[in-house]
Amino acid sequence: MKSISNGIGAGFISYVLIKAVKGKAREVHPLLWVVAILFVIYFAIGPLKILFGLS
Repeated sequence: MKSISNGIGAGFISYVLIKAVKGKAREVHPLLWVVAILFVIYFAIGPLKILFGLS
C-alpha cells in the first residue's frame, strides 16, 4: 500500500512543479498546493530522521 501512496504523491508533486515552472501556477487549485506540500513533508521525514539520527 505504501508504494501506491508514493506514486500518487509523486504525481501530485510533479503536476504542481511542472505547472509552476511553466508559469501557470495560478491554474493549480490551492488544495493541490497543500496536498503537494504535505507529500513533500511525507517524503522528507525519513531522510531527515536518518540525517539527525532519530531512526
